[in-house]
Amino acid sequence: MLMDRKAATSIRWLFALGLAIALLMIYRSQVAGDALALLTKGYLFAEWRVWVPIGNPAATSTGGFVPGGFTALVVGLPLKLWMDHRAPTLLILLGHVIAYVLMDRVVAETLGSRARIVLVVVYWLNPWRLYQSAWLDNSNYVFLTGAVHAWACFRQRSKPSWFYSALLVAAVGLTAQLHLSAVILVIATVLLWWRGYSKPHWPGVTLGVLVTVVSLIPWFIEVIREPEIVPGIGGTMGDSLLQVWPVIKGSAYWLRYASLYTTHGMNVYDFTPAFGAVADRLLAPLFTNLGLGFLTLTLIPVLVANVRCFREHRRSADDRTGQAWIRGYAVWILAATIISNALSPSSPMWWHNLIILHAAVLPMVLWFDAVLSGSRASLARRGLTAWAVLSVLLLLGMAFGSEQYRHGGREAWGWTLPRHDRVVEDLNLKRYGITIDPKQGKYPINNRYLYETYVVPFELPPPSPGL
Repeated sequence: MLMDRKAATSIRWLFALGLAIALLMIYRSQVAGDALALLTKGYLFAEWRVWVPIGNPAATSTGGFVPGGFTALVVGLPLKLWMDHRAPTLLILLGHVIAYVLMDRVVAETLGSRARIVLVVVYWLNPWRLYQSAWLDNSNYVFLTGAVHAWACFRQRSKPSWFYSALLVAAVGLTAQLHLSAVILVIATVLLWWRGYSKPHWPGVTLGVLVTVVSLIPWFIEVIREPEIVPGIGGTMGDSLLQVWPVIKGSAYWLRYASLYTTHGMNVYDFTPAFGAVADRLLAPLFTNLGLGFLTLTLIPVLVANVRCFREHRRSADDRTGQAWIRGYAVWILAATIISNALSPSSPMWWHNLIILHAAVLPMVLWFDAVLSGSRASLARRGLTAWAVLSVLLLLGMAFGSEQYRHGGREAWGWTLPRHDRVVEDLNLKRYGITIDPKQGKYPINNRYLYETYVVPFELPPPSPGL
């Protein structure tokens, strides 16, 4: 009981610390590119009751748009309550909080309080996840879906449930309207059903499919009018498999997501806007070398944890309880990721597989939990503490110095539109580097269809000379 009280206290403090960092990041978050297009859809829904039935562009190499109008709802409804670009981001953060709670329940019921402490460090304080929890992007919504998938599969590990089957299918189906990485969970669900890690309730599955199809009716109508919006028509399924490297690259993110080795885009630092040029000369190289240099070493324990996970899975492949279920779930999510990356018509990027992060950290949870219960428990506790400290340090650097969370500086975010529109005016986006230039401006990447079809009727006239 004493251990449980200590664990609960540690978890509460670490959760509060992660939440505080996320709120700081939301306060400092920027707007550009895809976020501008998302805000445009949400604004049209919130202010003009115009429901745009398409999502953001699927991929530059494949063409088309993510199907469905769910994007307009999840961005537009928060804007109805608060006309600020951070309103939808608060909903994203709420989704991340719920995702953590669901994963915490799964770990608590299978492993116990010690593993819950590991989870709050390697998942809740995970720099990949926290960085994505505080700004507006399609890929930032998928963390909740990943956790819902794990939770729903876990609840059906022994017997089917119409509610959890419907929830699982509807959640994945609606998420596919936000980000096409939901395909990974479609494949994973089939594999988990096949291998007996989750038992489907077919009437519930049918209900989930029905919810998804009904939500896509406006999109089907739009496709009849403009077939070019269908995603993937510009690419060839299986291209990545033929080239081999994209499959390796995409699947390698399984290891990176569980580590502290983040991507280059998260580590472009300039602390001048926050602390001045003198501090920047010290802090920028320090955090760059930390994020892209020293923290690459964190891939080593992640690799060790995965080797142990897969080795133990082979020994208990027929077991579907406790730790064995956690291992099996992680193994088949990775298998689904490899299959999805192989079939993808575009080369996988780091944000394409974020929907699997909840599963990618599970081998680390299992490994740390096992070591903490053995003769090297003291060393493991120090290692876990160091992991948490480094995570927080890196996150604070990102919150004050990375390009997504600062105003100005090197490689600052911004966008130049070809003319004024009411989204820029009413959300006061000029303060985030959104400018107007009729000659040099352009619409967010591959979003000309959105602007010409839906935004033009609500555009403001050009400003008068001299203003």
